[in-house]
Amino acid sequence: MSKKMMLLALAVVSAAAFALPAGASASEIHLTNVASFTGTFGNGTLTAKEEPVITCEGPNHVTGTVNAGGTTGNMELDFTACHTSIGGFTVKCRTTGSPLDNTIKSAGVFHLITSNEKPAILVTPEHTTVVCAGISNTTVTGNIIGTITSPACNTASKSMTIKFTATGSSQDDKSYTGLNYNLTSQTGTSGTIKEAGLASESTTESATAGTLDCT
Repeated sequence: MSKKMMLLALAVVSAAAFALPAGASASEIHLTNVASFTGTFGNGTLTAKEEPVITCEGPNHVTGTVNAGGTTGNMELDFTACHTSIGGFTVKCRTTGSPLDNTIKSAGVFHLITSNEKPAILVTPEHTTVVCAGISNTTVTGNIIGTITSPACNTASKSMTIKFTATGSSQDDKSYTGLNYNLTSQTGTSGTIKEAGLASESTTESATAGTLDCT
């Protein structure tokens, strides 16, 4: 049996290490007056088609910086209390090299966009490999869109809340510039690549009040 990792993200990119997804050039928005952020958040789940659900109960953490121009940035993610259920047993999940057997570490890039006429974030995580209780490795990759539920456009705030929702393994918000984006999960080196859906809600805080310029 296999499992997939949970990856969550809020905003920011490492432009040197990651390329923006194709099509991420229109409908951009900008975050002004913010250089860095941190956040602590709770439960998040990742569901791949026909696979056990991976849950990270938290507390989960994110840190990041915003690049000049305010549209991209980079982030690091640290998820704790991660587990899945296999054969009726709850087993711990971790990334290779994590200090604890129930923690998942990852990083990725973000691009602030407009999706469905709402401010949003397009996140491209790095390829992240997770092992649950020593069973075969599962690699999660792809892209994911989350809705920025606060603050509203042109409203100054030190916090930002981003919500990712999914119906099973299918992300609810996929479309940007006429293309669809989603996460995928693959178990082992020859396993079938399956669509994966992330559900989580995260809030970040910055030292200065930033404003989303959505025009």
